[in-house]
Amino acid sequence: MTTKGKSGRKKNSVIVVAGEGEYDRQVLRHLIRALHPDAKIVNVKRKTVLTHADKQLSPRVDELRRLAQAASVTSELAGIVVHVDLDVVDEAQYVKVRERISSEFRKAFTCPSALALAAFETEAWLMQFPAAFSKVNHSWILKAKYKGCDLAKIDKPKERLREHPWNPPYSESDAPLIMENALSQDGQLMQPDGRNRSYQEFVTELAAW
Repeated sequence: MTTKGKSGRKKNSVIVVAGEGEYDRQVLRHLIRALHPDAKIVNVKRKTVLTHADKQLSPRVDELRRLAQAASVTSELAGIVVHVDLDVVDEAQYVKVRERISSEFRKAFTCPSALALAAFETEAWLMQFPAAFSKVNHSWILKAKYKGCDLAKIDKPKERLREHPWNPPYSESDAPLIMENALSQDGQLMQPDGRNRSYQEFVTELAAW
């Protein structure tokens, strides 16, 4: 996708990714590529924390807007994708936080936005794809109790993964590779084994661009 700037020259469009950690941003990049395979993706490298911002939310989103513009200074900003760990399993709290942050995005950005409000953590998204764990390491078999369940209700999923007697044990640095292995050879997303509202809403939002 290209657009023309004031000079009449074509400008490439980019999707900017921001979030709390590098591994989370890498996970999102794989999801973006699955849904928008031709997109050019750039990162905001500075850590972005929005969940508990409260009165600081507006200035933090405004700062994010400036960082996104700086990251795409030579290109057209086609979309902004932001990762946030919710760190709670309460659905009412999830709805409240999601609407609060999404509302600020709508005010701050003229381009589309997609909020990856991972409930509880990114690991709860990954656990929807047990086959992807086994692709990374054949001994990584996810406990049966997690298959087919509502993974948004799993408290501290990162710790739950580390409870598995795996060798080597799960590390958050494994997250991007697991997400990459949740894609088929043609780059399509696997069908989730289980569910997570935050994942589904993010994918739906991103796919609608």
